[in-house]
Amino acid sequence: MRDGFGDEWLGALHQFPTILHARASFSFDLSPDSFQKALVSALSSLRALTLPRMFTVADKDGYSGGKIGFKIGIGNGEAFDVLDAKEEERVLDRIENRGAFGALDLAFHLHYTIDDSRMHKLHEDHYLVRLVFQAGRVKVLVHHLKGIKRVEPVELVRLILERLNIELANKRFPLADLESVSSS
Repeated sequence: MRDGFGDEWLGALHQFPTILHARASFSFDLSPDSFQKALVSALSSLRALTLPRMFTVADKDGYSGGKIGFKIGIGNGEAFDVLDAKEEERVLDRIENRGAFGALDLAFHLHYTIDDSRMHKLHEDHYLVRLVFQAGRVKVLVHHLKGIKRVEPVELVRLILERLNIELANKRFPLADLESVSSS
């Protein structure tokens, strides 16, 4: 049953890695339900975004202009469901009808492209992110699964917070604050 009510593993991964490459915490001043709804909307906006970036490529001197694209997944037991419009609605319905998540496991696949005539295939970065919710705070745990870290784990945390605060501002909610961030 995949209606958000009978799906006990929605938002969770059976085995989250114990090795962490970044940790952070955000504080927020609104209800957990409203915060998580804004977070899901922010993740959807990140999914639709391409960000400009300068990259180095092995067969080219210097830096080349390019873009970062995002593919995001929501944990569902042993895998991830792609965060598309249907999945966003399913997660929002789950929050609306059953309350806020205690934790939310996410996958981020960062795709890189170069703006030139050559068909450069740049290695992607794959991250797993666990968000652990407490009253007025969320802990962010980041595991770099694969890639060469063209985007560092701490930078990914800051991108999530930036998109979240844009969404919170659009809804006229107080912004979330970065309390701490560290990488290893």
